[in-house]
Amino acid sequence: MGRLRFYFEWLVHFLSANSRHGTHSPFVYQLVDEVVYADRRPGEPSDKVERLTTRLIDRFQPHTVYKLSGGQHLPSSLDFVIIDGGGHEKLAAQIEALWPRLHPRSVLVLSGFHRHDNAKALWRSIKAKPNVTVTIDLFWVGLVFFHSGQCKEDFKIRF
Repeated sequence: MGRLRFYFEWLVHFLSANSRHGTHSPFVYQLVDEVVYADRRPGEPSDKVERLTTRLIDRFQPHTVYKLSGGQHLPSSLDFVIIDGGGHEKLAAQIEALWPRLHPRSVLVLSGFHRHDNAKALWRSIKAKPNVTVTIDLFWVGLVFFHSGQCKEDFKIRF
């Protein structure tokens, strides 16, 4: 994707996205307020996606943190999955392989999905899955949650 198109899409996202005050979900409001928009603390990574990922791990305290890359052994249950969606061709098949190991408390963090058309299509397919209940598009990173008993909602938040 061309650089100009990418930044145009970022601008469109920024103008159409909400802040924490535009969300009507208590879960998302609290997450955005306390994790996404929290002030940077000493010792946190300077990269905002790395910082967010670290904060999410601190917030949800997963038993397993799995970074999707080829050839790794999959744990039986996946609590927290980090995925780099930057145009990897085999990514969809890898995500399908891990899907049965996700549960209602799992969290997926998908970075770079706005950089390539196939990654954007993957993001849309993930959002459409029936067990996905909450997605948060922060443009630079997408968050996916599987809370049982919650209505399906998709959010676009400024980040």
